[in-house]
Amino acid sequence: MKRRIRFNGKSLFARLLLGFMIVIFISFAFNVIAYQFFFSQMRDQLIASNSISVSKTVDGYEKQLSQLDDLLTRYYFDNSVAALKKGNIDSDFPIINELADEFKTIVGNYNLDLENVFIYFKEQGFVIDKNGYTRAEDMFGKYYVSREYGADFWAKQFAEDFHFRAFPSSEFRIYQTNLVSPDKGRYFPIIVKSQIGSQFYAVALVDADRMFAALKEAPDNPFYIMNRDGQLFFSTGSRPGKLPDLTPDRDYALHADNYFFYQQGSLSGLTYVSVVPYQSVASRLLEMNVLLFALFAASIAASVAISVLLSVRFKNPVQRIVESLRQMNPVVGPSSNIHEFNMISEGLEHIIESVHRKNSLLQKYGYLDKIKSIHAADIEMQSLIDTKRPFHFIMFHVHYTREYELLGNEHPLKATYILEFINLNINEAFRDSMTMQIEKDRIMVIVFTDEDVASEIFGKLRYFKRVFDQDKAYYQLTIACQHRLWEPSEFTSAYETACEMVRSRKLDDATQIVEAPGATEPLILWSSEEERSFAAMLEAGNEAQLLALARGSLHRLAKSEAAALHYRQFASDVISKVLMALMAHKIDTHELYTQGSPFDQIERLVSVEHYDAFFGHLLRQASALIRDKREARDPIVDFVVRFIEEHYGDDIYQDLIADRLNISTGYLRNYFKEKTGQNLSDYLNGYRIEKAKEMLEATEEKIQDIAAKVGYQNANSFTRMFRRLTGITPGEYRRDKILNPQK
Repeated sequence: MKRRIRFNGKSLFARLLLGFMIVIFISFAFNVIAYQFFFSQMRDQLIASNSISVSKTVDGYEKQLSQLDDLLTRYYFDNSVAALKKGNIDSDFPIINELADEFKTIVGNYNLDLENVFIYFKEQGFVIDKNGYTRAEDMFGKYYVSREYGADFWAKQFAEDFHFRAFPSSEFRIYQTNLVSPDKGRYFPIIVKSQIGSQFYAVALVDADRMFAALKEAPDNPFYIMNRDGQLFFSTGSRPGKLPDLTPDRDYALHADNYFFYQQGSLSGLTYVSVVPYQSVASRLLEMNVLLFALFAASIAASVAISVLLSVRFKNPVQRIVESLRQMNPVVGPSSNIHEFNMISEGLEHIIESVHRKNSLLQKYGYLDKIKSIHAADIEMQSLIDTKRPFHFIMFHVHYTREYELLGNEHPLKATYILEFINLNINEAFRDSMTMQIEKDRIMVIVFTDEDVASEIFGKLRYFKRVFDQDKAYYQLTIACQHRLWEPSEFTSAYETACEMVRSRKLDDATQIVEAPGATEPLILWSSEEERSFAAMLEAGNEAQLLALARGSLHRLAKSEAAALHYRQFASDVISKVLMALMAHKIDTHELYTQGSPFDQIERLVSVEHYDAFFGHLLRQASALIRDKREARDPIVDFVVRFIEEHYGDDIYQDLIADRLNISTGYLRNYFKEKTGQNLSDYLNGYRIEKAKEMLEATEEKIQDIAAKVGYQNANSFTRMFRRLTGITPGEYRRDKILNPQK
């Protein structure tokens, strides 16, 4: 007997079905009204999509051109290129081969779509490229021949005034005696020149087709590039005969049944144009129109079917919720398709999980109070921590580098992810453990155990080292852990010992496992005599001697295997002395902050070489500022300086100089000190010692004879003054120059 289906208008099913039908009707009316609006929006979206495509292509070109600018500019500061500029080509083949190998590496390994990189020397008339040394006439008449870029073009560029310029693409061929080979390719030259000299310039030949193939976003559309003068720089596909006016206030134009999407590059000034036929946009709109109607019809049919199905199936989950509430059972049952029902189930589970999270947080706060000797009166917190079992204590210290800061705050290497990685691995190996972040750069791990498991812990720490060393460019990690089992009452001692161990980290960029406390007390690197010598050299602007003194201290630190903390303390001391000297001369110190605060810069130094380069840059800048201040034109100072330069070998008295100027001796001393920042006697001794150094290097005269020639009648006085200003005796200086002539 067939079951009769009765329809009750007051039932839940009827009310739900009616509600669904009303919603479907409203949705239908809304979609019909909104269709016209969205149709026009689709057209705008297609135009925006093409504009974005052009923008991405332009960004790719401009970024690559900027990289080439940086790459070629650095050769104006390259010692090898400087040596070639003023050297003999016949004796500089090692340098040439080195540059050729470097160019070959750049062409082969850099993703810059390069065919060749070369440097053209004007006076010598030769070119160095990836293949080595070539005469200019052979380079442009045999190997890279172009109708537009002949030898006259390349020679003419020495007289042009620019830093960076990209030239239109052209076909280059290889010329041989009996034939002309097939096209070598289309390249556009990029020339980078120095604004302070025109003895040579650097050139990159970029493969135009390969560069376009790598950066193109719409390969089927015609694409071309124009320079500022409207000259065609590069093109692919068929170019329309007549171009519209490309106004700078828009990024596209409709002309002759074509859309022209364009954008001007910020660095090169080139205008990049992509041509999209209007029929292409119209066909895509039609396709989207058909698809929209099909989806709309399918959605109406699906909505009606789903409405009936949901109305029929809605009764069961509601009934289960009612039964669960009646029985106060947190397990509601299997998941449902109804979102609200699942929310109720998840809410019950969330209440329990929140209790666990609260207890875990209270437990971490309890341990934090324990290690820092903070008395907590919260009984519930005290009941959650274990204070009766021995433990191993581990501390992780994360020091982020400049490269990490450039990645942004949302990069996955941040401390939260490091904490999760440590926590997962520690909990996997030691179930009864606690991992928590106690500061922004410090993570603490407590492993509770009744037996000494130091060997297992250090095995895990060595695994951490291998993992974290893969990202050492972004951070340096220090792991402090002793081979001992701490007593339950030693939480504070374990924490303080670990902090001391972290501070004893050595100067290195790799992850370090510190197993015992090291010496972290401040070191006294300079004697009082060296302090005075440094001040005198700084007053004289003697960067070479300043750097030698700093390097000597770095050598002593390295020899004593000092901690990284000691290097930073020494560098901070040098920076403070330099800043105080500059301020004493009333010199603006902003030039020392172009790359950030010097105190912040030393936080990123991880090797002796880094510190050496840092001191070289700092002391060179400071010396130049002081010399510029001292060398400012002044008639009295100029007379004194000239008098010393002409009579430094004689007995020079300040009274004699003052009489020549018709001023008092006291006024002369004060005036010279105010204008130059150093005492007159210090300047005289400094000049004499510099002349003595020149004689020690260039002659074999006896030291007492040199002392007499530079104005010291007593050789002992000369030796004391020489040692005071240089840190070594004249004999040691001469031996050092003989053994290390390059130094």
